[in-house]
Amino acid sequence: VNLADDYWLADAIQANSEGPYVGPVAGTALETTLGTVEKNNTRLANSELGALDEAPASSLLASAPDYLSTNANSPVHVGYDGGFVISSRHDQKLGSSNDDYRMVINGWGQLRDTVFDARGGGSDLNQLQLKRARLVFSGHAFNPDFRYFVQIDGRSSSGDSIRILDYYLTYDIGHHRWDMDRDTFGFKTGLYKMPFNLARQLSGQELQFSDRSMSSMYFDVNRSLAGGLYGKFNALSRPIHWEVALFNGLVTGGAETGSSGNLDNNNAFSARMYCFPSGQWQEGQLADLTFHDTLATRLGAGFAATKNDRIGSTEFNGILTVDTGTPLSTALPAIVDEYRVALYSVDGSMKFAGVSATCEYYFRNLSGFRGASIPDLFDHGFWLETGVFIVPRKFQWLSRWSRVQGSSGSLGGPDTSSEEIASGLVCYFKDQQAKLTVDATYLNGASINSSTLDINAGDRGWLYRTQVQFSF
Repeated sequence: VNLADDYWLADAIQANSEGPYVGPVAGTALETTLGTVEKNNTRLANSELGALDEAPASSLLASAPDYLSTNANSPVHVGYDGGFVISSRHDQKLGSSNDDYRMVINGWGQLRDTVFDARGGGSDLNQLQLKRARLVFSGHAFNPDFRYFVQIDGRSSSGDSIRILDYYLTYDIGHHRWDMDRDTFGFKTGLYKMPFNLARQLSGQELQFSDRSMSSMYFDVNRSLAGGLYGKFNALSRPIHWEVALFNGLVTGGAETGSSGNLDNNNAFSARMYCFPSGQWQEGQLADLTFHDTLATRLGAGFAATKNDRIGSTEFNGILTVDTGTPLSTALPAIVDEYRVALYSVDGSMKFAGVSATCEYYFRNLSGFRGASIPDLFDHGFWLETGVFIVPRKFQWLSRWSRVQGSSGSLGGPDTSSEEIASGLVCYFKDQQAKLTVDATYLNGASINSSTLDINAGDRGWLYRTQVQFSF
């Protein structure tokens, strides 16, 4: 007999039985057979314990054949397997991808203490915050090729507001229609992260520092309502993963849509490709949690482009300038009512023997200014991050350098720049499910205005963060 948590009871039955455990038998079956089990602890009434001393396990199980036969054919299976799972077939392994219907419920959050010591302008900050509080519903319906993902987000920087952060559906056309390997060719639509750069594609759970870098946020495409295709090329020795999307515009995920919104009528396009040239990229998107014994590498590249019109203030005002972090629209002559944006990214990562390193470089070209004679504006930047495990899977030392440079702030004049240098320490209690991160960042001017990072445009000074992360 195997009760999920009543191990002492299973031992008692085993001691009085003539054979090995027989199971699994649900707790409700034993309640019917043996008497009342106190649900909030693992104690039976004393009178029932006396009966156990004289009855072998085989006789106890024989008294519940109707329950066992019914339970074995149950169409629904509920339990925990990397999340709380509701599965449509009892005879499959919990969470099996072969079930017709499956839902996995996960949740995670980040509690952060932030201190900013402004030097030469800006405002100090000292606050406790709930940076991310996520509830995720994912799975498939009808068959494993129709998948869904819904993520609900709440955070203290938004007050009591709760929003749908992601909501998308995918259809594995290649597998369902043409019997290809899974994820070889599929369709995706909804509200999700646009395929462009590595930093945004990573979940906030997988970040090594408390949050993303200044440069990755400056060149961000973020989320949007979109439709796109995804898949992988298997012609080479290592598959190349790819994704393309057509969407509303850069960083338009939370914008109001329709005739009452402030979006222009120009769609944006983005694409990303990545592969793993050497080694097997095991657990951990950035950190080498598994202590790779051979060098594992990852390479990627992305592209995004759109045209911004002044009629869509959300997008027209969304492009920022280097150094000051102010919107480009405030520096442009009022007669400029249109310009084009092209973004490029390349990234490389490695993991070996507890050491990890990732670098992503960005390029942005602003051109086609209509209404005034303004030259093309070119900005570029990068973030370089390393991690070293001092104690495997327990303590990790971090460092990061992030920089943005270009001519957008001077409208084609001399380049200006801003940068951040950071270091930190991570204590993993249970890998990414429970960890403590402490980091310190020096900002030499900020080119963004981000409530997520607690950085304001032009900030100079020290940013200290202590963060507890938990998930289930």
